[in-house]
Amino acid sequence: MATGGEEDPFSSNNREDNNSQNQPDSEEQVIEETESVFCSYVFHRYQQESQTEEGEVPKDPEILDLQPRLYSTPYRVGHQLAIIGDDINRRYDHEFRRMLSQLALTPQNAYIYFCKIATSLFESEINWGRVIALLGFGYRMALHVFQQGITGFLSQIGRFIADFLLRNRIAQWIAQQGGWVAVLDLDNVYLKYMFALFAVVFLGHIILKRFFRS
Repeated sequence: MATGGEEDPFSSNNREDNNSQNQPDSEEQVIEETESVFCSYVFHRYQQESQTEEGEVPKDPEILDLQPRLYSTPYRVGHQLAIIGDDINRRYDHEFRRMLSQLALTPQNAYIYFCKIATSLFESEINWGRVIALLGFGYRMALHVFQQGITGFLSQIGRFIADFLLRNRIAQWIAQQGGWVAVLDLDNVYLKYMFALFAVVFLGHIILKRFFRS
């Protein structure tokens, strides 16, 4: 979404073409790897928060039990996403928390709410900035539902993400970029995504107004 006549910092056109030499991955492989990538992202993100917010991060046994295969592609991709997402989340995670606090989440309605929020994140286009924001929201939702006393939900959110990526052709887009491994080339442009989270905050207000304030 562009604001004030300026170009959208989430725009894929603003990315350096670091992946031009990558061979396209298959959509099926992207889907197969999505849950592992998400679990690795959650594992590393949780470690980051536990180190910087000691005493404030709930002890979630599902996350503590995650054991990503060391140095596998999903492990490396999840680690990279957590590094990029760290700057994003320090600035705007409170918006995700506030959005979730407005919802009466249950196992029955969680997928509906997840899809509504995810769809708004990708209203204008598909790009890595929005994919990163989606994973960040999935992580925050996982912790939120655990704090609400709903257990066994982390793997379901991983499936939510995989299903959403497939149904909305985002997995196809990721495959065209070279697959999840293409994330490892984002280190040279991550600053652009920090500025882009203004768009996510703005979308958050739209989401609250459109879906949750009846």
